[in-house]
Amino acid sequence: MKKGVLVWGLFILVVVSTILFIPKLNFTGFAIKTIESSYLEELRLNVEVECLQNSQCNEGFECVGNKCIDEKEIDICQEFKLYSGGTKLKIGEPINSVKNVITHAQLPYLLSSGEIVEEINKELIEHVYLQIIFIGENKIEKENEEYSIKIDNEPAYVYKLVFSKAVDFSSENIQGQVLRILGKEYIIGDKSDNSKIYLVSEDKEILLKDGENVKVNVNERGDVLAFEIGFDLQNNLKVKEDVLDSVFDSIKFSFNDFNNFADVRIGGNC
Repeated sequence: MKKGVLVWGLFILVVVSTILFIPKLNFTGFAIKTIESSYLEELRLNVEVECLQNSQCNEGFECVGNKCIDEKEIDICQEFKLYSGGTKLKIGEPINSVKNVITHAQLPYLLSSGEIVEEINKELIEHVYLQIIFIGENKIEKENEEYSIKIDNEPAYVYKLVFSKAVDFSSENIQGQVLRILGKEYIIGDKSDNSKIYLVSEDKEILLKDGENVKVNVNERGDVLAFEIGFDLQNNLKVKEDVLDSVFDSIKFSFNDFNNFADVRIGGNC
């Protein structure tokens, strides 16, 4: 009897442990794996950067541009004007006539750079990445006393993430690593490949699928050089309107006012 009770007790313990452990392995709809902190620290030391992801910074700090930055200094809400003091956006002009490319120089926390590192045959490969926003050629128009930004087949902007060296997202060396996209860290999911990239943050799951919500640029081997998302609207953007990007909900594009010139801005969604 005692042996039977012991066996059943162990069985129940295993079942309970399994149930409790499953959410830690896959607490979202996407499968994710974690990288041992000791291995991640070894990679960080070998590439000689301050951090590769937030977990390598002290509490209250985040890894931005491979440096640990005080959270109080990080402003992902920052906006950037598509006009300058001396050059305005007027009726009939395209919105990219003054500013056509935005990088981390203009939005340092929203469009921060970063890198992921993999070790293949004892050789370290650094994949540095940059985030860029390209402004479209949409024109400002006036019709029936209303001002708007004309949206046809031309995206108002294109968000692009570019790697210095092509990345194989199906590799176990890459899965489990972190990309900081538009001010938030995303873990690369286990089921990712070069046409489907699964991303998991603390509060969001995103599937980037080539040909659907993203365009993936690959090299001759099929590894990813960059991916980009075009921002399209169904209707013209009128004054006092703003729209969020449909994938990450992290970019806000706004037409705030028209008073002799168009006040058009792009920045973080906060």
